[in-house]
Amino acid sequence: MEIREYYIFTDNKRWVFGSLFLALILLSPIIVLAISFFSGSKTTLLYLLDNVLLDYTLNTIYLIIITSFFALILGVFPAWIISNYYFFGRKFFDIVLYLPLAIPSYIMGFTYIDILSYTGPIQSYLRDMSPYLAEIFNKDYLQIEVLGGLLGLALYPYVYTASRISFSLIGSNYVNISKNLGLSTFQTFYKVILPLSRPAIFSGLFLVIMEVLNEYGAVKYFGVNTYTTGIFRSWFSLGDVSGAIQLACILLVIVLFFFILDKFSIKNSKFYYQKNSQIQKIKLTNWKKSVFMSSVCFIPFFFGFLVPFFFILNNAIQTYSLTNFEKLIQLTGNTVYVASVASVIIIFVALFFLFVERISKAKINFFTNNLISLGYALPGAIIGLGIILLFSKFSLVGSLFILIFAYIIRFLAVAKSPIKSSLDKHPNTIDDTGRNLGLNPLNLLRRLHLPINKFALISAFIVTFIDIMKELPITLILRPFNFDTLATQTYEFAVEEMIPLSATYSLVIITLGSLMLLILKNFIDKQINVS
Repeated sequence: MEIREYYIFTDNKRWVFGSLFLALILLSPIIVLAISFFSGSKTTLLYLLDNVLLDYTLNTIYLIIITSFFALILGVFPAWIISNYYFFGRKFFDIVLYLPLAIPSYIMGFTYIDILSYTGPIQSYLRDMSPYLAEIFNKDYLQIEVLGGLLGLALYPYVYTASRISFSLIGSNYVNISKNLGLSTFQTFYKVILPLSRPAIFSGLFLVIMEVLNEYGAVKYFGVNTYTTGIFRSWFSLGDVSGAIQLACILLVIVLFFFILDKFSIKNSKFYYQKNSQIQKIKLTNWKKSVFMSSVCFIPFFFGFLVPFFFILNNAIQTYSLTNFEKLIQLTGNTVYVASVASVIIIFVALFFLFVERISKAKINFFTNNLISLGYALPGAIIGLGIILLFSKFSLVGSLFILIFAYIIRFLAVAKSPIKSSLDKHPNTIDDTGRNLGLNPLNLLRRLHLPINKFALISAFIVTFIDIMKELPITLILRPFNFDTLATQTYEFAVEEMIPLSATYSLVIITLGSLMLLILKNFIDKQINVS
């Protein structure tokens, strides 16, 4: 076997070395950032350790805990209910529970603070109905606990998606065995299903944690001191590049810890289950149980999508006359253009890396493929800072090329996931057959893998497009002069306390994201056959 792998590697060495060279280019900003840490001022590092580092660390960890708690509650239980029961509205909820992903977390934060404010609809209504209740609700909602709950509402679909797929693939064998042992439905869920699905749930939770670490807009608006806001403050407000670099490197270590923990968890959990017959769903005849199940699914959809969507829609209608539609069209065009170009490049780069790993069988390619996936775990502030350090002596900083380059680093792992799942479904024998027919690697990729993986490529494009469209930190740092997107314009209105004027721009983001998520949901169902 080792001899065969050696010859396979030798035959494809140009592709292997090409992938290694490309990986080095993509990792170069992170390498430069890490090197800069050791050349930075020790005085600055001591100042950070004595004054702000503990505050940043505690706030970041606390925010992760709160967000993770809400994401787990809102993601796991609806996923189990939809996977295990037939009830009124089940198919509807299975579709719409993904939609909060269309609302960027910073828009979720801005919207709810506007709703809960003194002049918002809730307090205005209570003042008319009951002055006593109005006094109770008249509080400062710019708190880290409120922020964690709102981020949980925005990010729970990551946990829901992973849990939903896992629950559907576990199959009925384990459920039947647990019932034969006398376990109740709840005991089966708690003692059997949850342990079996733990790797999938942790994978979804890992994405939630990474999004929290990357979050800037909502965190800055709430006045919470985290590593990301600290990097921006040191860099842009104080002009302390050395401090920003050192904070970024410390955050990089934290991210690496979570990244390794996630990989270790997955590696040691592969034996947990294998696919068997699908779970036989229970048809609910008791209307009380049916209402309860519907309510559990309705709550995250209602607060995670309906409330912010209709509030934003109402603000957009009220500020219709103040909207600069020429600018709106321009920013929409900018957003769609840069997201489309970057997404197309990303899916082909992802396919290239995965294809080389498949045909070469080289362990070094497996290692580099995991290493370049680190980009998604890195906050945009780290990537942006690394790129500026790398290209500071060139005139490329502030160009669309650099912005797209940053998007590639940040979202390459997003595109890899659906493409890898599709490639793994096809046996290696089809590659051998192609070689026997005289196909070289390029023709093998072009004539075989592109056609049979087209749906995965489309899925990868959609999910990457949505993420880029919502991305804020990287765009704020690296966008060209006078180049705004829907995300940056929404943020700028919010920080100027003109949230109603941001509604139209937010509405376009949500509408585009929702439409693409619905398309993506259809592709996912076809690929994994989830019912």
